[in-house]
Amino acid sequence: MEMELNNLIDKIKREGVEEAEKEAGELVSDAQGKARQIINTAESEKADIIKQAEGEIRNFRKNAEKAVKQAARDALLNLRERVNEFFVRMVKDKISGELTPEVLKEVIIKAIANFRKDGTSDIEVLVSKKDRDELQKSLFKALAKDIKLTLTGAPGIEKGFRIGEKGKDSYFDFTGEAIAESFTRYLNPKLAEMLNINLGLGKK
Repeated sequence: MEMELNNLIDKIKREGVEEAEKEAGELVSDAQGKARQIINTAESEKADIIKQAEGEIRNFRKNAEKAVKQAARDALLNLRERVNEFFVRMVKDKISGELTPEVLKEVIIKAIANFRKDGTSDIEVLVSKKDRDELQKSLFKALAKDIKLTLTGAPGIEKGFRIGEKGKDSYFDFTGEAIAESFTRYLNPKLAEMLNINLGLGKK
């Protein structure tokens, strides 16, 4: 009887151990499967994160390069504008310096001669007050006696003159500003083209 009891106990122990080992094996296998799944998911997420990060880096680099190019272009455009402004100012200063009373006298005499060809003899010339004082005697001495000339000092004129038929509001403008504007209007496109080429901006 005792022998049978021992055999039964051994059998129960053996079957319990086997069952425990089986369950343990299943648990280990299940845990390994879940671990592999977690690792695979992590690897997949890692690849997605890296891919996304690389895309963001490319976009950042592209935007940064675009911003740098735009900033460089803006700087060049600003430089071109400043060079153009300097050129216009230089032209105005140069022309104003050349329009001395002696030069004005000669130019006004030639302008009056053209008016005489059209039959106009009553002429008004507008100059600066300073130039009027200097031109008053020398200009009238140089003109023919049949010419009626009114020489007016106009506050809005610094250099040069305006000329027209007396009593009419239409004048030909030979002031320093008008001459400089005509001169720079002709040269500005050429200057802009030259600056575009030298600054690498191309034609606008």
